[in-house]
Amino acid sequence: MAEPTQINLSRALKLKNRVVHRLSQFDTQIATYNSVIEDNQEYDVRQLYKARMVLAEQLVKLKVAINAANQPIQGLIFELAECKALVAMLGKVNTRHGPSVEGFSGARTNYVAQFRKPDIDTEVRRVEKEIDRLQDELDRFNHRTLIAVDASLLAEPDPPPDATR
Repeated sequence: MAEPTQINLSRALKLKNRVVHRLSQFDTQIATYNSVIEDNQEYDVRQLYKARMVLAEQLVKLKVAINAANQPIQGLIFELAECKALVAMLGKVNTRHGPSVEGFSGARTNYVAQFRKPDIDTEVRRVEKEIDRLQDELDRFNHRTLIAVDASLLAEPDPPPDATR
């Protein structure tokens, strides 16, 4: 790490997302401009590739630092993820209940739902309250926890190198 600086975990997570986006931009430019019509080069793809590799190395270091800082609350992070997955699953539960006319034959079918719509809605609201509680706890941790990051990641990104060689 060239020039470390301390930032809180909340900012580090935002920084990680920005670096991932920058990597995606490099990937797109490399894929798009690697083979172009002669004398129509907008980017030096070899320079883009070198810059991408440096940024990827910095991202790995940032992810390692974030992961290390998250160890005390890893259980909370997993619990939050499972609560969110539960809400998503509950949103997919079929709550059809009662008689219904089905298909071209017009056959009458009677559905019996074990979990009715009000049951699902009540459970979703309960789990969402738990999500809010867990997220608040996680936010507090992220704001008070500091990690060291490469100061160059905090600088505004340089525009991509041009085609001049």
